[in-house]
Amino acid sequence: GAGSGKTRVLTHRIAWLLAEHGVRRGEVIAITFTNKAAAEMRDRLREMIGEAARDVAMGTFHSLCARMLRRDGEAIGLPTGFAIYDADDQARVIKGLLRDDDLPATGATKPSTILAAISRAKNDGLTLDQLEDQAVTHHERLIAGYARRYAAELKRLEALDFDDLLIEGLRLLQESPAVADRYQSKWQYLHVDEYQDTNRIQYAWVRELASLHGNLCVVGDDDQSIYSWRGADIRNILDFERDWPRAEVVALEQNYRSTQVILDAAHGVVANNRSRK
Repeated sequence: GAGSGKTRVLTHRIAWLLAEHGVRRGEVIAITFTNKAAAEMRDRLREMIGEAARDVAMGTFHSLCARMLRRDGEAIGLPTGFAIYDADDQARVIKGLLRDDDLPATGATKPSTILAAISRAKNDGLTLDQLEDQAVTHHERLIAGYARRYAAELKRLEALDFDDLLIEGLRLLQESPAVADRYQSKWQYLHVDEYQDTNRIQYAWVRELASLHGNLCVVGDDDQSIYSWRGADIRNILDFERDWPRAEVVALEQNYRSTQVILDAAHGVVANNRSRK
């Protein structure tokens, strides 16, 4: 639950690996969902082991994928100098396509609406062909058409959006065995925070990295999965023991943040969840 010490567990495990287990700093990686969380984890680790914390790879899924693609993206045909497009850049691309079609940037063709649908498809691991094949309604066909044109325009501009960083990061590991072997051999101790918020692409990326050594430590709470609207898949944490049969599960059942009244209220709500441990 919230306040049960999940992130603390990850940080202490990393410190223990380095100080007591003889693990080299470059062999450890910690993956978070926000830059703020990564900075906080590094600060905690620095308090425990000093400046050696700087040599531990820490960052968000997006930042780590971007780092890998900058270095090795040419192996799958990406330009090393690719641009990373934010929400404003993405909207500008869609508006340009809408102008070409003489359509308004409002209602069903509002750029944010189109981009949200494209992002959902990407996070679910759908290809452009699959998106077109599954399109039934006029709106779905419209989205599929803009998804293909949007992808073509980004390629022309030598740009990736944030979803592409994850997709191409996964493709790099899957399609370049030499690159995958190097990262699997380098990062032998994987740690993932807030695992309940991973989507299928992030799940597959972690699985590829951990496939060589199987040394994966994740923390999360299935009752805190609130990001399904942006692709988070609760199955990733519910099925963890099936995917990793040798996994050891440690329940953190003491809360260090909230009073008993708050905990009782929270438990009264989440007890109604249908899919949970």
